[in-house]
This record gives sequence, structure tokens and C-alpha cells, in this order.
Amino acid sequence: MTWRSILISKGGKLSLQQQQMLIQQEGHEFTVPLEDIAIVVVESRETVITFPLLSAFGLYGITLLSCDEQFLPCGQWLPFNQYYRQLKTLKLQLEASLPLKKQLWQKIIQQKIRNQAKVLSLCNFQKKSDRLLQLANLVKSGDKDNLEAQSAVIYFPQLFGAGFKRKTEESAINAHLNYAYTIVRSAVARSLVLYGWLPQLGIFHHNELNAFNLADDFIEPFRPVVDLLVCDFVMKKQLPSSLSPTSKQKLIKILHYQLLFKQEEVSVLTAIDKTIASFQAALSQKNATLLQLPEICELQEYQYE
Repeated sequence: MTWRSILISKGGKLSLQQQQMLIQQEGHEFTVPLEDIAIVVVESRETVITFPLLSAFGLYGITLLSCDEQFLPCGQWLPFNQYYRQLKTLKLQLEASLPLKKQLWQKIIQQKIRNQAKVLSLCNFQKKSDRLLQLANLVKSGDKDNLEAQSAVIYFPQLFGAGFKRKTEESAINAHLNYAYTIVRSAVARSLVLYGWLPQLGIFHHNELNAFNLADDFIEPFRPVVDLLVCDFVMKKQLPSSLSPTSKQKLIKILHYQLLFKQEEVSVLTAIDKTIASFQAALSQKNATLLQLPEICELQEYQYE
């Protein structure tokens, strides 16, 4: 069972040793079983990674994120051809009708807004939470009225302050949100590939320059758990003025916080896998209601048994 997210912030060497990742740093050695790992983030530019380890990452379905000079994720290594019915899945994806895609997007946006409403409720903004629940019920096929954007206008200023804007690059809040969104997006892309989907071919997103349109579709209902975590940093006065090693360590744990999936408490990582698994049933039976999506619950790390 994969459950670890690992941040490599110091230079060293990563190699394969008896189906484990061997980490050699500053004269010390550590090993982590590959079967436990979901994502590895490497931000140190002095890190050496061996080819056998990269191959093992592919076999074990592990995704690797590399970082740029600002220590922000800029590249992703994904498993290849792991699903045993790749062609069948690809045909389902290519043959999906436009009405079905619009119904799927409607359900995704409805759940995203409901999850945003739950975040506001947990943060004691009940009036705005009720307003978002009203908007969620008004979302039509394809979200042709763009209620996703209307909900964002209500949601973000209420959560982070009246002057907050999502596109302000200098904002410490946005820096933390974007970092954690990238971690979740990479986990969604990993799951899509493992289940045989083509991540370039989206339901709603269709940018020709984007290799992860489908991941950008499915990340939407998961974004509010990131918002809740960053809001918790703000409320506890634990948000630094810029991304720090400590805050990044906390943010990559986002995959191990809990969500509700069909009334069961699961980790974000498990909820992603279950969501992507339900996508096949929705396409094969041409029924958008079969797509299962996560629900927000109180902020808490999932306890693995």
C-alpha cells in the first residue's frame, strides 16, 4: 500500500537497493521500501538519481517531481503502460460523448463548490457556506453559467481576507496553495496513468499545450482540502512569508490528510485512486452519476492501520 510522500531537500544520491530506495546524504544512509512510496519530490540540484531506481519507480507506480532553481516543482516522471487494458480504456475516453462530458463536469464542479462550502462551514463562515451550497445546486450541464468562478469570488475572500486574490504571485498564501496543488495534481496524474487514461485528453480542459488536462479536471474537488490546510496555517499564525523547508514538509503531507469517500474516512491519496477508478464505470455505462467524488471533513491526518 503506497502512502509515503518524500521530500529530498539536501544533496546526495538516490539509488536502488533490494527493492528499496537507498538515500545517501552527508555520510548517512536511509532506506525506504518502494512499495510504500507514492511520490518523491527532489528539490536539491545536487541530487544524483540512478537509472535502476528510475526504472523501479515506473514498475512500482511511483511519480517523481523535480524542482527548479526556486525549489518549485517543474517536471514529473510518471509510470508508463502499467494498466493491462490500455486500449479498451483509451477507446472509452476517445468515444465519450460531449453531453456525457458536460454531465461529468457538472458533477465535478458541484462537488468542488460543496467542498468549498464545507471548508467555510468548518472555518465558521456559515452564511457564505450556505450561499455556496445554493450555487452548487444551480450548476447546470457543462457549468454553462460558470458558477465555479462565481463561487470563487465568494469563497477565497471570505477564507483568506477581503483583499485576497488568487493570481497575486507575491502572496505567501498563494505560494503555499500552488505548491500543495502541484502535489495533489501530480498524484491525480499518477493515478490516471496507472488506470490507463490518457492525461492529455480532458473532460473540460482542452489546452493543446497542457499534457495534464484530465488531471486538471479531476483535481478540482480536491483543491478545497489544500485550502483548508493553508487556512489552518494562517489561523494558527504558522504561515511564513515565503515557502520554507518546514512548510513544504507539511504541504507534501496533504496526500495523507483524510477525506470522506462514500461516507468512509480515507486518505486523499486513496480518494484520488477511488475517484479515478469510478471514472471507468461512468464512461463504460455512459452514466455520469456513477462518478464518485470526495467530500471534505475536519482537517486531520489519516491514521494508517
